[in-house]
Amino acid sequence: MKKSIIVCGAILATLHISNASARCIGSVINGKCYGSEVSGSDDSGYTGSSGLKYQYDLSNPADRNRYSTDLNAQMRDQMSIEPSRTMDRGLGQYGGGIYDK
Repeated sequence: MKKSIIVCGAILATLHISNASARCIGSVINGKCYGSEVSGSDDSGYTGSSGLKYQYDLSNPADRNRYSTDLNAQMRDQMSIEPSRTMDRGLGQYGGGIYDK
C-alpha cells in the first residue's frame, strides 16, 4: 500500500513538472521557472485542423530534427490524452510537442 502511494505521488509529480517545465531550462519549483525560459510566442509552431497547437511541424525536416532531441516535447506527446490528435493524424497532420489548451 505504501509503495503504491509513493508511485502514484511520483507519477502526479511528473505530470505537474512536465506541464510546468515545457519552456523552462533549469529548476521548476511550484510551477515557477527558476532558470531560463525558452523564448517564443504562442503563434510559433504548428496548429492542426483540430485547433491543437504543437511546438513542431513533423512534416518539416528541420522541425523533425529538433523534435528528435527535445525530450520535453516528446514527453508531452507521450503523456497527452487529447482525443483531437486522432483527427489531425487522420488528415495527415503530424505535430510534435503538443501544448496544453
